[in-house]
Amino acid sequence: MTYSLIAKDPKTKALGLVTATGNLAVGGFVPHLRAGVGAIATQGYSTNYWYGVNGLTRLEAGENAESVVKNLTDADEGRAYRQMLLLDANGNGAAWTGTANSAHHDHIITHNLVAGGNILTNECVIPAMKNGYEQALENGCSFALALLHALEAAFEAGGDKRGTSSATIQVVTPRQLPLDLRVDNHPNPIAELKRLYDMTRQSDYQSFFVRLPTPDHPHQH
Repeated sequence: MTYSLIAKDPKTKALGLVTATGNLAVGGFVPHLRAGVGAIATQGYSTNYWYGVNGLTRLEAGENAESVVKNLTDADEGRAYRQMLLLDANGNGAAWTGTANSAHHDHIITHNLVAGGNILTNECVIPAMKNGYEQALENGCSFALALLHALEAAFEAGGDKRGTSSATIQVVTPRQLPLDLRVDNHPNPIAELKRLYDMTRQSDYQSFFVRLPTPDHPHQH
């Protein structure tokens, strides 16, 4: 149904999340991010939206990544139908993949990265997603562009069994403005998401973006 990757950029301390699915409006349900706190992707056969809301609250209160995932899923009688990926601001990951999610389902956890998916065409999708992200960084891509390469690699490896209808990228950085791009319904949402990202790099948009107020420069205009 959905494949997602969460990562931390050790250079900037940014947290980023990309996700794509065979259903509508993935950006409205799956990603939950808070700069300096953590990022959560909540998905699965029956997505529990509140994993994201309550998980970030628990992280901000000082609970560790593994404890947050365990406590939320232990308390949920429908946990077999859920998938939850979590990365805290220090790059520590945790995940849950319920057994009632349709095959193929899987997740991967490394330092500064968590990736996972369900209703995938094959077992290669999530490793391809991780490798696509890491290879893009090695090739000198920016953090956001590497995240988009992860989505592309997952799609090319097979992606969602039902096809892909929506996709999003979100990046949050302490004391900076977020990146939040969404494609809610499109025949090729990952390519469309990349097109939108490319537009944010153009001079017209950048001249607007760089003059917006930030916590460190609240009066700029």
